[in-house]
Amino acid sequence: MKRLLMRALKVFGVLFLIVAALVGYNYLRHLVYWLPTEEVAFHSEDGTELKGTLLMPGGEAPYSVVVMLHGSGPEGRSGPGYRILSNAIARSGVAVLFYDKRGVGESSGDFESALYSDFIADAIAAVDYLAQRDDIDPSRIGLHANSEGGWFAPEIAVRTGKIAYIFNRVSPAFSWIDTNLWETRNDMLAAGIAESDLEPLLAVTLRRWQYYIDAAEDSSLAEGPVRDAINAELARVRAEIPGADSEVPGALAPYDANAYDGYAADLGYDPVPFLEQLDIPMIYTYGETDINIPTVDCVVFLEEFREAYDKDIEIVVIEGVGHPMAAPRGFMYGGYVPELMDAMRDFYAAQAVR
Repeated sequence: MKRLLMRALKVFGVLFLIVAALVGYNYLRHLVYWLPTEEVAFHSEDGTELKGTLLMPGGEAPYSVVVMLHGSGPEGRSGPGYRILSNAIARSGVAVLFYDKRGVGESSGDFESALYSDFIADAIAAVDYLAQRDDIDPSRIGLHANSEGGWFAPEIAVRTGKIAYIFNRVSPAFSWIDTNLWETRNDMLAAGIAESDLEPLLAVTLRRWQYYIDAAEDSSLAEGPVRDAINAELARVRAEIPGADSEVPGALAPYDANAYDGYAADLGYDPVPFLEQLDIPMIYTYGETDINIPTVDCVVFLEEFREAYDKDIEIVVIEGVGHPMAAPRGFMYGGYVPELMDAMRDFYAAQAVR
């Protein structure tokens, strides 16, 4: 018995050492910066100071470079995901600028009051800053868009006129409303709401969003039958549908002209008019089981869009993964699946030598 116990302890010890070695490898390979870095700062058009890190690929300057566009939420440059992605890009020969969102980390500003237009202006400032550096090739500036950032990438490219390529990771291809109806539906299902009860909940959600857009344009809608009808429907579904009270508000937000202008700007956001104007290489990568982004709808849209406008768009759908694009098979890649890392390596290696 003692011999068996000793043997088991030895096996456990060997397994522990193997796992520890793999964890150590992942940390050193993907989270530690072995290539040169520089702490940088630049200012958005409203004076907000953005603090960031510029990761150099090594070799001879001037370099091709990408601006890392954040996903939603108060994200900064310290997140391990951004470190992993930045290291992978730099190893492909492309520099990376990633920065703290306004109001996050070392950047100034107020995150809670920021609109999409603010995030777009911040990214434009990042592009303009890079274009002025002697060690950056201004003709080879790209964008690496993560999730929400993919909405803004086409507008940033059009407004700067300085973007040579875009890599999109689980990024929406069309409007805020069409994308968020999908996410809202999945959030409701996850909250335990029956699929048979979704139709009235999604319908009143869409009416609520559209009301904010319409009332921002026409202040006469701030009071009256349209507002009253939506509030009555919100109260009804919350009272009659189990679980609805956790997924839809009890009433529309109180009318405030400035607040409603902000709601309308974000809710009405649509990248397609900007996407139509671009003639640069782009890649969209999606997870097959994504519950945040409607992968199937995005792929259909992009395929039709690519054909109709003769765009240079590559589409990659990775089986068996959702929005994070992480899975056990990505253990050796810091968690991200190898299909994503392979797509990044090939795409960025091509941009590094253009």
